[in-house]
Amino acid sequence: MSDVFTKSSSVSSVITRTAQNKKAGKFSPSFGVRHGLIKDPNWPPAEFPEHGTAASRRFRRVNLAFGVELRGEAVKVTGDVSEGGAMFLLDRKVETRHVDIVVKGHVARAEVLSASKKGAEFAHHCRFIDSAEALPVWEAVASS
Repeated sequence: MSDVFTKSSSVSSVITRTAQNKKAGKFSPSFGVRHGLIKDPNWPPAEFPEHGTAASRRFRRVNLAFGVELRGEAVKVTGDVSEGGAMFLLDRKVETRHVDIVVKGHVARAEVLSASKKGAEFAHHCRFIDSAEALPVWEAVASS
């Protein structure tokens, strides 16, 4: 029985790769990619969105100014709207769980998921409650 901890003369510790012909000879995969012998599977590189977290988003966000109705009070805000929800900046933290997002006269009810401090303002992250109700809002955003 052979010892598994010692090198045996029958086992080669060097991995050898050869090309289709003798001219290329033996090479490592990285050498092959660098010298054009192997096609690089990662080329061309994928295009990434400008912002890091945008890569993980399901819906495209559009930055714009829009209206928010908070307990009957209409407030003009800036932020972004997507097909699934919205984010808006306000000088104070909203205490209500539901708001109405108003874009070009179209209204959709949204649930406030979280609020976080962003500079001097608070960023409120919302999700539309009813996707059918939110569709006209998203169409108004997409048409602008």
